Amino acid sequence: MHQVLLNNTLTLSFEPLGKKVRLIISEDDAELACRKETIKNLKHFLTEDETKIFKGRLQLNKQGDIIEVLLKNKPIAVVSSIDFEQILNKL
Repeated sequence: MHQVLLNNTLTLSFEPLGKKVRLIISEDDAELACRKETIKNLKHFLTEDETKIFKGRLQLNKQGDIIEVLLKNKPIAVVSSIDFEQILNKL
């Protein structure tokens, strides 16, 4: 499992599930939101310049090289698309 520290308390984790990935936002040991998606769809998301993926508690918005992570429709952090892509390539 690969992780990205979003802020002092929140973490975005990538858990491989065969051809899919489970993205998890957690605070300490508690899961706040998760989403299962194929690696192919996530890589396609990275190729777009401005796009959104997911509906519900966990959402990702991409603008240029920045991915904004939203939890319950509130921005909680930004992640570089390069870092995001490097994690996907390791899965």
